[in-house]
Amino acid sequence: MRNTYDLDSLPHPGASSAKDIAYSRYMELARSVEPASEDHVAARPVKTLLIEPNALLREGLRRILAETAYAPSVATASLEEMGVVPGIENSTIVLIIDASRDHDATCRQARMLKEGNPSVKVVMLIEEYDLKQVVAAFQAGADAYLKKSISHEVLVKSLDLVMLGEAIFPGAILDLLRDRDLQADHAKPAPVSEENHEASLPAKGLSVRETVILRCLMDGDSNKIIARKFDITEATVKVHVKAILRKIQAKNRTQAAIWAASHLPSNQSTPNS
Repeated sequence: MRNTYDLDSLPHPGASSAKDIAYSRYMELARSVEPASEDHVAARPVKTLLIEPNALLREGLRRILAETAYAPSVATASLEEMGVVPGIENSTIVLIIDASRDHDATCRQARMLKEGNPSVKVVMLIEEYDLKQVVAAFQAGADAYLKKSISHEVLVKSLDLVMLGEAIFPGAILDLLRDRDLQADHAKPAPVSEENHEASLPAKGLSVRETVILRCLMDGDSNKIIARKFDITEATVKVHVKAILRKIQAKNRTQAAIWAASHLPSNQSTPNS
């Protein structure tokens, strides 16, 4: 399983903040897995293709990468303009491509390239992060998703990590996920009673009582706490838990909680009675 790195939020060298420590550690990691800079190109040149519709930015990227192992062998405004690249089907290449103009089309192209040659490394460049677009990009097989505002040093180090099989995932997406969860919380309906809860029961033939107890297991509640919540005895709770484990084929409460997390609707609250 490959790691993911957040590079967008890292400061530039010299920044006097806590994030400077993170930046320094990242740079130390990147340097520890690569040759010295003067031997970089000679040690492991990588066939690199650059797709950027903005001529000025394209030329700037080409010059930035010219002195690295990722000097673009082809730099064009679109894949169509690039045409057929010899050897793309059976060699490891890096494709740096703009995804800000037509994100859906770029994802489709990335998926097709990956299907034709899984060793292709796709690095998408964008202007702003959008949660749905980030998810679509990585589902399409993107290896890195970088803002165009990053520094040239971070870009090169990101490419180094991509070549090592790592994925560069924007940490800013965590903020977007938090915002989405908060919006979902605000949109949650009021808690329903056990009687009204029955219409949305999960599979496995769980009863209403077993379902709400299973939600308590997700929260880590003990048998004593569950008994107090529903005004029943601990012995009755044990009977329900045993029945739940049998029906969902779980070996213990932890497995039951994991099963519940993926099978019970997330927008429902545990009833109090």
